[in-house]
Amino acid sequence: MSKNLVSPELLEAKRFHGHLGPYLVVGMRMGNLFVEFLGDKPFSYRIHATVGWKPPPSCVIDGLQITTPCTVGNSMIRIEALEDIAAWALKDGKKLSLQLHPHLREKIDLQTTKENEESFAQELWEMPAAELFNIEQPPP
Repeated sequence: MSKNLVSPELLEAKRFHGHLGPYLVVGMRMGNLFVEFLGDKPFSYRIHATVGWKPPPSCVIDGLQITTPCTVGNSMIRIEALEDIAAWALKDGKKLSLQLHPHLREKIDLQTTKENEESFAQELWEMPAAELFNIEQPPP
């Protein structure tokens, strides 16, 4: 059985997306890092994500839209279908690149079930960013 969701952000994400799974939370965690690094001003940066349009990895897109000023509708998120669960954003020469650690992607893909998806998502929500992502931030 899943843990109770205590985070208002996760409850809102579940309402928006329809369910709460690991890839939605991965996108939210990416989005929170982008906002922390680049701000939350609309149209000030664009996100490039390589998650594709096929679920479940495409759930990252909704996580990005929930947490950043960038959406598919305002053309500030570009989606490409590559093998990585990764995204980068650039603003005024500042770039932040994030890639889900491959071992976590494998764990998500092999171990997520309907019964554990919310508790797994909660675990990812609480995990330190460095344990979730390879983070590249070029020096200024």
